[in-house]
Amino acid sequence: MKSQLLEQLGLSKSFVRSLQYAPWPTLILDREYRLVFINPSARDLFDSGMELSQEVFLHELIAEESVPCLEQFLDCCFAAAPHQKLTFPFPCYLSGEAENRRKVEIQAEVLQDHEEQSLVLYLYDLSQGSRTGQAVLERDQWYRSILDNTGAVIYIKDTQGRYQFINRLFEETFHISHDEIDGKTDYDLFPEETADSLRRIDEYVCQSGKTERVQEIVPHEDGLHHYISVKFPLYNVQQKLTGIAGISTDITEQIRAQQELQAAQAVQKLLYPESAPQVDGYDIAGRVCPAEKVSGDYYDYIWLSPDRLVVAVGDVSGHGLGPALEMVETRSYLRAILRTEVRLDVVMECLNEFLYRDLRDSAFVTLFLAEIDLKTDSFKYVGAGHQAELLKRDGSCIRLKSTGLMLGIDSHVKYSCSACYLLQPEDLLLISTDGITEALSPEREMFGHDRKANLLLQHRHQTAREIINELIDQAGLFTGAAQQADDMTAVCVKKNSDGPDRGQF
Repeated sequence: MKSQLLEQLGLSKSFVRSLQYAPWPTLILDREYRLVFINPSARDLFDSGMELSQEVFLHELIAEESVPCLEQFLDCCFAAAPHQKLTFPFPCYLSGEAENRRKVEIQAEVLQDHEEQSLVLYLYDLSQGSRTGQAVLERDQWYRSILDNTGAVIYIKDTQGRYQFINRLFEETFHISHDEIDGKTDYDLFPEETADSLRRIDEYVCQSGKTERVQEIVPHEDGLHHYISVKFPLYNVQQKLTGIAGISTDITEQIRAQQELQAAQAVQKLLYPESAPQVDGYDIAGRVCPAEKVSGDYYDYIWLSPDRLVVAVGDVSGHGLGPALEMVETRSYLRAILRTEVRLDVVMECLNEFLYRDLRDSAFVTLFLAEIDLKTDSFKYVGAGHQAELLKRDGSCIRLKSTGLMLGIDSHVKYSCSACYLLQPEDLLLISTDGITEALSPEREMFGHDRKANLLLQHRHQTAREIINELIDQAGLFTGAAQQADDMTAVCVKKNSDGPDRGQF
């Protein structure tokens, strides 16, 4: 600031100080168009580190083509009455590169003290306004793109229920354009009963001023569709209610899938044994605990004759609806084959042939078949990628290993049948799926075979049902709060202690 010039112009320090802190760019010129004052806002506008220790004239800061008109404007300003703020602004460009030049609007006020005249110029950055307007337009376009590409139906209504805005999905779903729906209500789009229901919810949102999450049913060309709608009030800057907005998501497919899943679950429950066989000298129990509503695990009791019982436990790879359907198929094939074939190894080979053709790519089934001879209190087994445990009354545990490849991997697979194992009083046969042993703790530790064997040993004197429940429940607790990762199934065949001891084979 040139303090001497300012003093010569008769400008008070308080006036100059007020301009110094003004938020708008401000200049003061003398009669020669020489800058005698420039505030920080103006320096930012000119993007200049200029100092007024040397003479700087206004035309040095203005684009060359704007200078002649600017000088005429300034001459008119100096000719005006003192302290008059001229009402007409002057637009011009600042100096700089053509593509980066800023357009400003100059408002002038004449100051005069004795014989000295000065001119206060207030500048408004039109480029900033243009850039701000462009940014607003760009943001509006972004918002519109987001609304048009979302998977929900979005709309705005006024307080009378007249549509003010709809997004693209609304247009496509209900076959009406944004222009066509303007001013229409739900009564113009839907049956009266549907419109009444929609209107009641809208009125409640308007009256309560609260956001509501509701389920709504609306007719489509292919039938009724279910929506989860979030509706909330809209207010203007004066906090006056102007209408409501709604975001509605079509959940019809999810509901249909849920209904189909529930139907599959009901059918699958019918296929599991209603109860365990009641056999003198034995305590038998089984349980399945699905990871989802339906399970890919399988267990069954199949009588070959009054004194020969086959216990089956299987596991289809994966879990959910697909494996559940393949479990049903496995059960059907197995029961059909056992009607004509009694050798377990041949049964498994026939079953494998069928499943190899029918299973999904990369899908497979593990299966353990144990044939119990109730006359001799003995059993033999075939394991297709599946094993079991025989806990003897002396506390030792025999691992019953798989005797062949899992089902559905290859078309021609041979299986072998095990030797006979004697079931003595207090012996316990456990057949379970890997959902139990492979259950993971929060620390990613597996439940494992050792933990399972120790649990069997600890609870061996309990009933078969109690042992099964304890095993599955403990595996569930082992995983903590995590969601169950796989189906869990187990069957326990326990030889009662009050039965005859048939010795060793």
